[in-house]
Amino acid sequence: MAEGGGSTVTTSRYMTGSPQMFTDWDGLMDDLFHNKDISELIDSPIESSSGIASDSPTWHRPPSSSNSSLSTYKLRSSSPDTDEARSNRMNPGYASSSSSNEMFFEAGQLGRHPVYSSIAASSFGSCSPLTPPPPHQWRDSPYDLKRQKNDSRGMSIKCLPDEAMLNILSYLPTNHLCRCARVCSRWYNLVWEPSLWTRIQINDENINIDKALRFLLRRLSEDTPHVCLNLKSMNLKQCVRLSDKGLHLIAKRCPELTHLELNGCSNISNMALSQVVSNCTNIQHLNVTGCVSITSISLTPEALTQANQANGSLSKQILLRLLDLTDCPLLDDSGMQIIASYCSQLQYIYLRRCTKITDDGIHYLANSCNMLRELSVSDCRKVSDYGLRGLSKLELNLRYLSVAKCDKVSDLGIKYIAKHCRKLRYLNVRGCEAVSDESIESLAQNCSRMRSLDLGKCDVTDDGLFMIASHCSQLKKLSVKSCDAITDAGVLAVAKGCKHLQHLNIQDCHLSSEAYRAIKKQLKRCIIEHTNPGFY
Repeated sequence: MAEGGGSTVTTSRYMTGSPQMFTDWDGLMDDLFHNKDISELIDSPIESSSGIASDSPTWHRPPSSSNSSLSTYKLRSSSPDTDEARSNRMNPGYASSSSSNEMFFEAGQLGRHPVYSSIAASSFGSCSPLTPPPPHQWRDSPYDLKRQKNDSRGMSIKCLPDEAMLNILSYLPTNHLCRCARVCSRWYNLVWEPSLWTRIQINDENINIDKALRFLLRRLSEDTPHVCLNLKSMNLKQCVRLSDKGLHLIAKRCPELTHLELNGCSNISNMALSQVVSNCTNIQHLNVTGCVSITSISLTPEALTQANQANGSLSKQILLRLLDLTDCPLLDDSGMQIIASYCSQLQYIYLRRCTKITDDGIHYLANSCNMLRELSVSDCRKVSDYGLRGLSKLELNLRYLSVAKCDKVSDLGIKYIAKHCRKLRYLNVRGCEAVSDESIESLAQNCSRMRSLDLGKCDVTDDGLFMIASHCSQLKKLSVKSCDAITDAGVLAVAKGCKHLQHLNIQDCHLSSEAYRAIKKQLKRCIIEHTNPGFY
């Protein structure tokens, strides 16, 4: 089906058993970028007052002498033919029905007040001004009550200035913005305002994302040939069909990119990612969680050649601040060595479930990335106390460390961290059964400003909790889940000493109901996780 000068209407498909409509993105992009004659789009006389645009690309004005499409309310006259009724029929704002004693009022002809507002007057263009009925005719009338109830519906979205429209559109995701461009010529021009396109977010596993990016980036670079200078952030999570072609296009068209999210894009390779970080020299945030083919991140040979010609060591660096390599199972120590050498400015790196990483990879990071503040090696079971000894070189910079389920970590490694990294605020040693009260005592004494501590399944007793209660008064989150050796006394000491606790996990701990009630009384604003069915 086609409307408005041959514009192709995107085919919509429906999910079986669901009335919700899903737009065919491929057809949508084709419609947006292959119809260059924007004059075919006309201002819609029935734009939705809620601001949600229809998927239809164009609207035709109805064959009427009036330019408005205002709703009509029906009122029944109280008497067949009175002086008041005749006066109302003489008023241009009313129209009588020849077949019955009914009167019709066009809602749009009056503003929010009996005196016509300038907005209502402007919506009629060259129409002659209307005289409102006397105030007593409005008082307690059925229309007056209905008008007050539905007052917000009298304002058309067409009356909003461009600044307000741009503010509304700025909250829409990319696919909704593209649909809005199909409403009318005004919306088309507003949607492609460069200020709205500092960020692209497309999270759809079914979309042909390479094609969508090609069309989008081509349109966004019309005013600045070949590049999208305003685009800073791109979120393509779960776009599983993204390939190296899409990344090559990003590298070519988006030189000012600073944030890139590629979670779950399992088809991309090292080569394409290297091209992105080489061409997008301002990139600071890169998330490649679940990109199972990634083994390292480095500059391309061409970028290295240019850096050598510039004779500057800084030009050989990738200025990443945050790198998330969670669930990249092929990443090993040699890949970590390459990453550490090129990304020495890293402050946040997450290596959860990168099971090939060993202590050597941790040492590469600690030696090259001396600004590192946050590190997670959860489930990296080859990391041991030797790796934590290397991390202790970071000293006062390290604030966040997770070694959850690294069962080779013991009291010795935690003591290294506690002795040198005194500004540590978050520590997760859940599942490290060789961690006991000995290292917890050292941690409490040296890192007294600790905010979050997870000791789940560790060999911790009441003695360790007494030390935490005595020294870590600013603690906000604590987990002692499945710590069998703790009793009522230890948990009550924490409740009394750590007044700022917001979250306490005591699941699978052998505590009495009296202890639960005492904790709840002490920590009234704390979320308590427990497994005691007798405690409410």
